[in-house]
Amino acid sequence: MEGFGVNTYKWVSNEGKAALIKYHWKPKLGVKNFDRLEATRIAGEDPDYHTRDLWEAIERSEFVEYELFVQMMDMAEEQNQSFDPLDPTKTWPEDSFPLMPVGKMVLDRNPENFFVQVEQAAFCPANLVPGIEFSDDKLLQGRTFSYVDTQRYRLGANFHELPTNRPLSPPANNQRDGAMQSQAFQGPVNFNPSSRGGPATALPEGTPYSPHIQGNLVREKIKKTDDFTQAGERYRSMSKTEIKHLVENLVADLSHVADVMIQKRAVENLAKADEGLGRGVSVGLGLEK
Repeated sequence: MEGFGVNTYKWVSNEGKAALIKYHWKPKLGVKNFDRLEATRIAGEDPDYHTRDLWEAIERSEFVEYELFVQMMDMAEEQNQSFDPLDPTKTWPEDSFPLMPVGKMVLDRNPENFFVQVEQAAFCPANLVPGIEFSDDKLLQGRTFSYVDTQRYRLGANFHELPTNRPLSPPANNQRDGAMQSQAFQGPVNFNPSSRGGPATALPEGTPYSPHIQGNLVREKIKKTDDFTQAGERYRSMSKTEIKHLVENLVADLSHVADVMIQKRAVENLAKADEGLGRGVSVGLGLEK
């Protein structure tokens, strides 16, 4: 399966120039899917199918490789789009913002201890390296707070000190003591400036990105409210088999909705994306012949 970075980040150069970035992971083996009936059968017979398949492939030295791509948008282009590029429910058209390869990831080792190396892994979008910054993506702004709280609650205050989370280059965050603290700090000072000298925290090199902001800070809905064009384009790009599976999946889920009015509202939304999609689901639900 593919990995799509829902949120938008910024890349900042040493000269202080910034660009908006979307991340994509593309498997070298391509994308394969189960249909609904096959997935239901596998879930009952072998719910760990994918985990076992990946484990056994790595054991056979058939390593799984992903390519990392980015889409890049100039900061000045953000307001020129028909959609909000920072809206996590939208994608950037690849003909305007092509996928550019920047790296790869190879899964070539299985965990030796599942709890230590997998269960204790604490992924968090607030962990950044110099040159990568947050955009004004509202969902990302919230995640930078909530994910840290989640990992702190789940694993403890110093979850970043666990071996599976500790970076190769130790961070100089001057965080002392507390549960699971593994660094032996020296001296009584852990803040700066201090008359006693205080720890030195290295600042990132280069010129920081300093956007000019002018206007009123308000709370309002996103003005660009076209929520159906991209969905329709995606639907029409599907093969006949993919369309058949999508309609069957929607019908299977909506058939459990007891209120017919809710079913009709769902069909109306689907029809706004594509009339054929709405009609297919409506017929499948028995709302029309």
